[in-house]
Amino acid sequence: MMRRVAAILVLTLLLAAPGSGAPAQQGIVTSNDVLKDAGFKLKGLDGKFYDTSEMRGDVLVVSFGSTWCVPCISELVAIEELKEEYAGKPVRFMWVNIEDPRRTSNNILKYFVKEHRMTIPVLRDPGGEALGQYSSGTRIPVMVFFDRDGHVSAPVNHGMMQDITTYKQHLRERVNALLAARADAPAASPAAK
Repeated sequence: MMRRVAAILVLTLLLAAPGSGAPAQQGIVTSNDVLKDAGFKLKGLDGKFYDTSEMRGDVLVVSFGSTWCVPCISELVAIEELKEEYAGKPVRFMWVNIEDPRRTSNNILKYFVKEHRMTIPVLRDPGGEALGQYSSGTRIPVMVFFDRDGHVSAPVNHGMMQDITTYKQHLRERVNALLAARADAPAASPAAK
């Protein structure tokens, strides 16, 4: 009987273990299964449309989440702090709410934004079409990074580390690598223009 319980426990742990790599062990599941040119055009709470294809030249960090998701709220704190840290640099941060507007109206979402002192653009993806390009699962938050050429930079992060300091460092390393990649790229020759 004890062996059976131990076997079930081991099997349960194996099935519950996240995807792959070290970040998963820290609370982040990563996925490389995303199209390099996946992008979106979504309407923000401010009434403007945000199109990732028009944001080339900047590193773009996009978080998908909801108002009821506790890790999403913690991640927003990290994003707001990093936004201040990268002020004046070619880096943009956005948050995409995936909730149905019939359940979470724009007024409720605006209250949420004010309550959490969010300064980054807040977009709506009620049908989940944009999110579906980067994640086939249900675990949120989902963090997507775009390089300065507008391409998705794999892996996509699913979930969040419990330690916000470690999580911010992880995000900082990803952003810095994308900034450095463009700086290290060879300049286009005059004949190529």
